Amino acid sequence: MERKYGAFCNIFGTTPRIKIIEFFLEKRGLDFGIGDLSKDTGLNRATTYNVMSGLIKSKIIVPSRKVSGGRLYKLNSENKDVKLLVDVFNKILERIVNKYDKGKIKEKVYA
Repeated sequence: MERKYGAFCNIFGTTPRIKIIEFFLEKRGLDFGIGDLSKDTGLNRATTYNVMSGLIKSKIIVPSRKVSGGRLYKLNSENKDVKLLVDVFNKILERIVNKYDKGKIKEKVYA
């Protein structure tokens, strides 16, 4: 089944970097391994590793813990750029919620 991306990707594009950022924004507070991230975003492992390397270097994503020898990663909630991304993401969600009219969607949310 092909993953449908949310409003964040609809606005900013569906590049691998944006797909991964959207994934972590949707699941704030949770941590994931590269394999799960690759599977859930629909990206191949090599692409996921490359993009994650850049996100880790820019401190948007940080290592959180090791489980069974594998490393897990999460959104860096202390990073000021991440705080801005969270604000934007929340505003997008707020806009979506406001488009509901008594249980009816006025506009298509997912591509």
